[in-house]
Amino acid sequence: MASSSPRLQGKTIAVTGASGMIGVYLCRSLLAAGARVVGVVRNPSKAAFLADEGVEFRQADLTDPAALEAAFQGCDAVISNAAMYVASKGFGAWEAHLTANVEGTRNVFEAAHRAGVKRIVHVSTFGIYRWSLRKPMDEQWPQLDGQRRKGGTYRASKQISEDVAWQLARELDLQLTTVRPSGVYGARDPNTMAMVYKALKLPVLVLPSIGFPLVYAGDVADATAQALVNDAAINQAYNVGGEGHQLSSFLRAVVRARKKGPAILSVPLPARIRTDNSKARRDLGFSNRDFDEALAEVIAEDRARR
Repeated sequence: MASSSPRLQGKTIAVTGASGMIGVYLCRSLLAAGARVVGVVRNPSKAAFLADEGVEFRQADLTDPAALEAAFQGCDAVISNAAMYVASKGFGAWEAHLTANVEGTRNVFEAAHRAGVKRIVHVSTFGIYRWSLRKPMDEQWPQLDGQRRKGGTYRASKQISEDVAWQLARELDLQLTTVRPSGVYGARDPNTMAMVYKALKLPVLVLPSIGFPLVYAGDVADATAQALVNDAAINQAYNVGGEGHQLSSFLRAVVRARKKGPAILSVPLPARIRTDNSKARRDLGFSNRDFDEALAEVIAEDRARR
């Protein structure tokens, strides 16, 4: 992960969901920027290695406003990162996503306000947009209708979540920035990389390959930390996404990084989903490193963990 300049020296930043995949990268980017980092999690033992790196843990659940308020005491800013992402459409999935992603966001923002914290960065997703194959989606791109459950449980609940974030920022006079990553991959990844590792156990992999914007979690984290440095980011939303490379290109890069894997046969399709990241490049110094560089870090960390 690229180191941020130490311009958060003396600041205490709380990160909800610090033990999750993106949360680990957020903590490390903040530490590299000189911040004191408070990881707000349900289970500190899940990422005990972060304590050795300098993260202080405070235990709180998204459904427990009092515990969240206590966890945010003495903090200069909160990164609202914790969220539920489960692909299932089964019984109870919608209610579970609403509880975590919508009510959880409300609880975090109201608890931060009661704790005297004004600055919040909310980790949203490019999934809130009505995806298009026509041209890159910028921050003003039309959003799906979360209330009508468009886009599935995760995308719909995150669209409502970001609406709630902006509403509370106005009502409580909070200084809000939202970042909207595209498909994120990284070490300790229970979603993208877990599916990739499983697919690469096949002797040959044949697939149609569309362009999809995959982004390295370390680059999302560095841009999010930079949002706390640059006051121009207050009251702004930012796409932090990949370039829309063919999925087969990503899989081949994983094979190269692991130095093993199947032959990958693909039929590139003339379709790709893209995000316009120019605003984040300008204000947050965002860049998404190439697959080979990022995956070398991901594979090395996953192997060391095993």
